[in-house]
Amino acid sequence: MSVSPFRAHPASESEPAIEAGAVAKLPVVDRQEDVPTESTESSDPQSREAVPAQPVTEPEGGIEPVAGVDSPVIQRPLVRQRKQVPSSGMRRLVYVLTGGAVNPGVSRSEAAVLSRTDRLQQPLRGRHVTTYLCLKGGIAKTSTCIGVSQTFAQLRADATLACDFNPDAGDLAERTVGEELSGVTSLAQQVDSIESVADLSRFLVTVGRLTVLPGEPDPQLGESLTSTQFNAVLSSVSRFYPNIHLDAGTGITHPIMPGILAETDTVVVPASYSITGARRAAATLEWLQRNGFDRLARRAVVALTAKDAVSRDVDKNAVRALFPNVGVVVVPQDPHVADGAVMELDRMAGATREAYAEIAAMVADQFPRG
Repeated sequence: MSVSPFRAHPASESEPAIEAGAVAKLPVVDRQEDVPTESTESSDPQSREAVPAQPVTEPEGGIEPVAGVDSPVIQRPLVRQRKQVPSSGMRRLVYVLTGGAVNPGVSRSEAAVLSRTDRLQQPLRGRHVTTYLCLKGGIAKTSTCIGVSQTFAQLRADATLACDFNPDAGDLAERTVGEELSGVTSLAQQVDSIESVADLSRFLVTVGRLTVLPGEPDPQLGESLTSTQFNAVLSSVSRFYPNIHLDAGTGITHPIMPGILAETDTVVVPASYSITGARRAAATLEWLQRNGFDRLARRAVVALTAKDAVSRDVDKNAVRALFPNVGVVVVPQDPHVADGAVMELDRMAGATREAYAEIAAMVADQFPRG
């Protein structure tokens, strides 16, 4: 048994014993020599000068912590955060069979989908214009515009508008409503009369939750559209539709194109694994950089559509390497999209819908926050 070097003295009658766990108070030594025996001040309170109270000032930056005193403890939330409820698969089955008593949470793949949906549904303050263009035709430009627009319309509460500004007889209306319609030229001619959404609806067509402004099936009339007319039309539709998608065609040097690109916030460039399809997409980005639209080239999204059955001689990794500094999404080959008929999200393969949703999320990442 170890012996403490300090002896415990029994408490005397004048000194009460200190209970275990109590804090002993040190005796106060009354040093009379430090206290003057006679006051040098007058005992008359009237003769004393009043000393004004001095204000207490805090140090800059707040009150400094006292050494040896712990800072306040930040408490954890009192309510536990619940796991997200799985929507499919075995995890969902376990949740349902146990009446919710066992919640395994969502899988990694479902968590990724939920995260992407959150990005896609983030608030849009102001207007955002997305333009789909490429130097090469027949490269899934219109189908990409439709797929992404339909995804936005399905998953967002605000209004989404897809516009056909292809001067070469675009087929946006045919791929969405199954009819060859005209709208943009008539709207451009009567744009000054638009005062309400009812006035504007005379030139539009709605499919599900997506609204479409048809193009001009007559190439001669489509070629006659000017940049000034485009600006007037865009200004009119922007009053009622904040999320706007433009199918712009292949005529990148057309007189209307400078007006379109000047108002564009995000460019989606369709590409393919074919040699010409990949090179033309890369050339489109280079053209943007050389012609004063570097801001669009740097933030572009490349939709690499696997629509062409290329041989094994094509190095797909080398094709993807043509776009090193931009977002690239591979859209798988889908018979429903390749048919050239009316496109419907519900009839597409799951992987195709996922690809369009990822493109939409990348576009939404560029929404204005201010």
